[in-house]
Amino acid sequence: MGRIYSELYIHLIWSTKMKEAMITGNFEQIIYNKIEEKCEKYNFQKLAIGNTCDHIHSLIRVNPNQRISEFVKEVKGATSFIINKETDANLYWQNGYGVLSVSKYGVNKVKNYILNQKEHHRSKDNLIDVLEKY
Repeated sequence: MGRIYSELYIHLIWSTKMKEAMITGNFEQIIYNKIEEKCEKYNFQKLAIGNTCDHIHSLIRVNPNQRISEFVKEVKGATSFIINKETDANLYWQNGYGVLSVSKYGVNKVKNYILNQKEHHRSKDNLIDVLEKY
């Protein structure tokens, strides 16, 4: 088989179980590190990660030879495992996740949206309104 060229971008979103406010302080960095670690394993390119206290957003350029569902399963499992093992917390994720395809022309808008998650949620902006600003 010859070389494959792809530009496949996805916006992933998943929440803590029962939308509990668990993603604070040190946990943010632990989760970000695990997402980056799994991106390397799957040959994905992490473009942005953002969060609020109860959910994660990430923008990733994916490898067409890998399964997104397996990637998310590993990230969720690894993050809850390490946080539950190394801290007093009990971090659990809701079942499922959201995944949206992003055109290469929309990457910068979605990236800016993800990197400014906390501000968007403070001001109660919705995705459509925010993307129109960028």
